[in-house]
Amino acid sequence: MAKRTDTAPLDALRVLLNSCSMTLQPLTHQVNALPKESDLEYYFVASRDMAQFEPYYRPGNPFRNLKLINYNRPAIALTFYSKHKYSIDREVAATDAVAVLQQHRDELYNNSFLNALSGTQERELRHIDTLLRAMRQNPDQFQFAVSNYHHYYQYWYCSFRYFENTEHSKTGTHNEHMLKHTQRTNERSREQLINERLNIIFIDPNFITRPVAYDNKLIDRELETYPDSIRFGKATLYVKSLN
Repeated sequence: MAKRTDTAPLDALRVLLNSCSMTLQPLTHQVNALPKESDLEYYFVASRDMAQFEPYYRPGNPFRNLKLINYNRPAIALTFYSKHKYSIDREVAATDAVAVLQQHRDELYNNSFLNALSGTQERELRHIDTLLRAMRQNPDQFQFAVSNYHHYYQYWYCSFRYFENTEHSKTGTHNEHMLKHTQRTNERSREQLINERLNIIFIDPNFITRPVAYDNKLIDRELETYPDSIRFGKATLYVKSLN
């Protein structure tokens, strides 16, 4: 995957998006339930406005804070889904574990001089002190692991169908991981800072409102070649001149 090296002007992009973004509804458009996450920012833009975002389309050298999910491949159908991603490190040294506990213990202790600790924080502080004493007395009696499993971090993906040719006779499907806002801690002030990131998804407005058959069932394309149609009973007669 290409390394994201610099950032796009998100404030200017949001101004542009306010003038050309569109809204999709699951019951009206070919899209499933839309993600509702506070740290996931995304916009839908009709293909007719796609050229306005060409300056931000940099294949092989993408922006760190912007993702054009499907530039030049406007979606005729969308599916959003998430995956629970996690990692685990079972090779944590005792010295590293002690350092983590000591840092957290010091933060709680220092905060107690500024604000009274809650009951939960007081119990946590006492528990950490007990752990530290036991670990220092018997370091070989402990095993450590680090994991983000119970933080339930969800990675969101966008799966989209699009036309691969101008005749609208062949479709493709592609999946893209979506960017989320991230947080980091200022090492000096300990303040939580947010790195904003956004996603733009381009839409084919002519086809997003109706189902499109897959390549082996393009009956709708064939029937569109018949200019006249007459309904009778439970079927329809389609008529076209061969002249």
